[in-house]
Amino acid sequence: MSKTPVLSGAVTSESTIASSIGTLILSKGGNAVDAIIATVLAINTLCPYHSDIGGGGFAIIRTEKGDYKSLNFRHKAPAAVDSEFYRDPHVSTMIGGAAVAVPGEVKGLEELHNKYGRLSWDVLFEPSIDLAEDGFEVTQELHNFITASCSPPGSTSQSTSWMASDPEYSSLFKEGQVISLGSIWKRPEYASTLRKIAKEGSKAFHEGDIAESIIEVIQERGGLMTLDDLKGYQVEWNQPLSIQYRDYTLWAPPAPASGAIWLSAMGILSQFEPESEGSVEDLHRLTEALRLAYGQRTALGDPNYVPGLEEKQLSWLTPSAIKERSKLITDKTHAPDYYKPSKVEIVNDHGTSNITVADSDGMVISITTTVGLSWGSHIIVPKYGFVLNDSMDDFSIQGRPNGTGYEPQPANFVYGGKRPLSSSCPYIIEKSNGTPYLAGGAAGGSTIISANVQIARNVLDYGLSAKESLKSNRLHNQILPNVSLLERSSTIQGVTIDGFSQHQCKGLEEKGHKIEWIEMNRSVPVALKFNDDGSWEAEADPRRHDTGGSVYTSPKIEV
Repeated sequence: MSKTPVLSGAVTSESTIASSIGTLILSKGGNAVDAIIATVLAINTLCPYHSDIGGGGFAIIRTEKGDYKSLNFRHKAPAAVDSEFYRDPHVSTMIGGAAVAVPGEVKGLEELHNKYGRLSWDVLFEPSIDLAEDGFEVTQELHNFITASCSPPGSTSQSTSWMASDPEYSSLFKEGQVISLGSIWKRPEYASTLRKIAKEGSKAFHEGDIAESIIEVIQERGGLMTLDDLKGYQVEWNQPLSIQYRDYTLWAPPAPASGAIWLSAMGILSQFEPESEGSVEDLHRLTEALRLAYGQRTALGDPNYVPGLEEKQLSWLTPSAIKERSKLITDKTHAPDYYKPSKVEIVNDHGTSNITVADSDGMVISITTTVGLSWGSHIIVPKYGFVLNDSMDDFSIQGRPNGTGYEPQPANFVYGGKRPLSSSCPYIIEKSNGTPYLAGGAAGGSTIISANVQIARNVLDYGLSAKESLKSNRLHNQILPNVSLLERSSTIQGVTIDGFSQHQCKGLEEKGHKIEWIEMNRSVPVALKFNDDGSWEAEADPRRHDTGGSVYTSPKIEV
């Protein structure tokens, strides 16, 4: 009797611990959906500054049969809110109860499990319950996000932190200082919350004691959400968008996600033969394609509130429309209004965390989930220990132009029950024969789209590995502000990011681009690459601490 190794699945995320929990679920016989649910719950436990059950997101899935579906479990505005409410300068869309949109994460995960899961729901919670109850080491990323709350950022004194005024954050400090790197952080109340949801399902979150505590703290801090808002929340299945890119098919979720924008940029770039990687001409075309695509983003919002938006997205992605838009790329860059409707702002949203999983049955799923800005609305629900989002800040507010005089984006005006626009665009790419080739997504608000474009091109056009594609230099340009952000050379955790050269910078400036140097691109992408030999490359951005993938190999018994 001999054993032949068979690859059974791969997981990648912003946390190597969470990714390992995903492959643990695969080793127990779970499929990709089971694994991603367990991984998301672990991310929520380990990284609540990015993602928690008080958030929401989007999923794109390739089934075992090769069909594609996407799930919208994005947060919703409470029924009672409108733009008039948020025009009050004393009402914040970033901090406090008015910043919180109705969470969708628990219902989203439950919907995925009901439709595709293999293991029992409660089993998927066990690793995260143990983590929260027994405690886990304070990682560099967690430590950084705590100290960022102090003034000046990076100091460790509790007295200088906004967290000092909220007892729910007290476990993050000891004797007046931020808990030290490597110390153990326990979340016992959160463990009890997870145990309750594991036993009772999403109803335990959207109704009953947990829901009452959510509403109580939101209303105490100025919000208008009600129990009816929580109880009435529903997820939405929809059909993903797709285009051809050379010999590949690209898939991403529609609005209010930004899959159409990523696909538009990729489509525009498909009209040109690849230049040598990193050439000035290549970087110019990349930047212009991003500007043209971000210009279309001003029309996006919740399709349930924007008539004709589903048809508009499809119209952008026809071969003829892509070809015509690509003709707008010239030898020079242009003023912002060349790419978008005059005087309309470009929304900056926040977040997030991306998790991507595949299994040996051919199922692939990528999820982008968020609570918004770091620590969301800054509210941790008393007695239950989870962070609530600040996703109301992702809406445009009618009658409130931004600081440079640009008017808010009408398609993204706030209305009760509406979902705000998001830069999230988890994706899956398949070969011409229908087999998966690359999947992934990113965190980082509006930089998500530009990061996903560059990671995908690095693999599809330049033949880089997943690890190489994530390590490569990244730029960002979203029209407004009217600058291209270029990374400097840097070394992080022993990994050297080459950074853009002065030659590249000068070449772009000669084409009219305004350049701003940054230490590090703020996106946090992950990538899962499928190789011809049946192996997987599960990688995450080396610019951040603690990121990484995990691959599970099971022995196959042959008699």
